[in-house]
Amino acid sequence: MKKHKRLIAMMRTAQQEHRCVIGSDPAIRRACRRRLVVGELISPYRNLYAETGYWNSLNAEEQSLHVIRSLSILHPRWVFAGLSAACLYGFQHSYSLHDGTTHIASTSGVKSGDHDRLHRIYMKRIPAWIHSNRFLLTSPARTLIDCAEYPFANALAIYDSALRMKLVTITDVRTLMIQTVCNEKAVSELLRWANPLSENGGESLMRGRIIEQGFAEPLLQVEFENPDNFSMPYRADFCWKLADGRIIVAEYDGVAKYRDNSNPNRANLQSKLAYERERERSLKSQGVASVVHVFYEDVMVPQRLESKLVTAEVPKLR
Repeated sequence: MKKHKRLIAMMRTAQQEHRCVIGSDPAIRRACRRRLVVGELISPYRNLYAETGYWNSLNAEEQSLHVIRSLSILHPRWVFAGLSAACLYGFQHSYSLHDGTTHIASTSGVKSGDHDRLHRIYMKRIPAWIHSNRFLLTSPARTLIDCAEYPFANALAIYDSALRMKLVTITDVRTLMIQTVCNEKAVSELLRWANPLSENGGESLMRGRIIEQGFAEPLLQVEFENPDNFSMPYRADFCWKLADGRIIVAEYDGVAKYRDNSNPNRANLQSKLAYERERERSLKSQGVASVVHVFYEDVMVPQRLESKLVTAEVPKLR
């Protein structure tokens, strides 16, 4: 297909700004549609385009943010809400929550002409914030209230992340909750369990599964002595200290978290495995009865996680 110099320049600029190309005039729209037909471009939302290879190199959150940034140019008065606002704030969450939908706050319901990938969240009063001097979005507290619609473990990761970033407090959310028409039961349950000590979304998701399956609540980031470096104690992701004196530790992602191929100065895998074995020996010398290594695949298949915890004799409360 003949090169379109203006479109190529627009594509380059859009990628630099981490957004999509906007079909700003009839000539550009026609050029984009021709390339859409042959698979050179993809259109994630009406009148928005991206090179197919570039788009496929992005993860689900990055793709959502590209659309959000583009729509903020087309609709500067839109107030992004729900998962879209969570993305803008940088709240950690599972990519599986993304389905191509953009969420905005609205004082009205669905409007004629709305794209099928636009979801309006009704609000009588929109608590709008300005992010990065550019985006309008709902307040952190309102964003969490709207994200309570997701499954408990997924939503818990968002709540933990927001608290960890210190953008909101439990009191902020609870105060707004009683002033808002929302799922108070879901929000209250999330506030009960939300904990900023979870270091990442994966740990939060795992803790959510642990709670859902009725296991005793674990302690988070418990420190153990490191005999090789007393100033840098070992920290266990999850820890249960039982009445009979036994201690059970669970580590999210286990040895896999040391497989960092991005660092050219990394120690080799053998050294990392040796470190993990030494760490486990040290934990057991300090009274840890068992160390459970949990991988992402275990968290995504709840029966596998439950089997590992039951085998380690983590107590169940229900």
